[in-house]
Amino acid sequence: MNLKEAFQVQNKISELMSYITNYLCDSNNVMTVTEKHLRSKSLKGQTDETVDVSKKSAENFNVEDLIKIWWDLLTERENISQAIGKAKTKMDFNIDAAVDSNKHRRNFLAVLERLATKKSSHELQKGEGKAYVFNNEGNQTAYYYDIDLIQTIDYDRNKIRGLAKKIYADAEKVSTQIDEAMLNTQVDYVLKFDLSGEEVLIIEEMLEK
Repeated sequence: MNLKEAFQVQNKISELMSYITNYLCDSNNVMTVTEKHLRSKSLKGQTDETVDVSKKSAENFNVEDLIKIWWDLLTERENISQAIGKAKTKMDFNIDAAVDSNKHRRNFLAVLERLATKKSSHELQKGEGKAYVFNNEGNQTAYYYDIDLIQTIDYDRNKIRGLAKKIYADAEKVSTQIDEAMLNTQVDYVLKFDLSGEEVLIIEEMLEK
């Protein structure tokens, strides 16, 4: 399998492990609940009855079997992770660092694109100003005036656009490099399980083996 397929398998195993964890965390799935209807104590001659009122999920997996499957999946994930690590050492660049750096490039690119669209402006706010003066009688009185609100960008938008263009080009180049590496880098590993299909069906097949 190639590196892209190996990562997909890694993610699928994680999803299965999470499914099992969630299943086991639901009390309804790990406990049998019964009601004993003690009719004979209330009325002589009546028959007692035991009723199962459990609310288990339709899958009704055996708890201990499911725990074993979880451990098997963990071992499989550890093994494929090690195989992925070995495959990465044979690459001519650090793919993890490249992915991380590209994430930061694209996040910052969004900031630059917003900066590039901002414009200087002014807004006349009529009667929004308020001050006080003393009139001829010596009394303090208020008066109102207009405010011209001016907003000026503190940078050169052309330079910002140029930097955004460069970062975009760099991000695209690195993305292509990453995609090619994901497809062309081989991971020396053979899966023990068939991980195609829905979680429930995969687990059921694993339990049958």
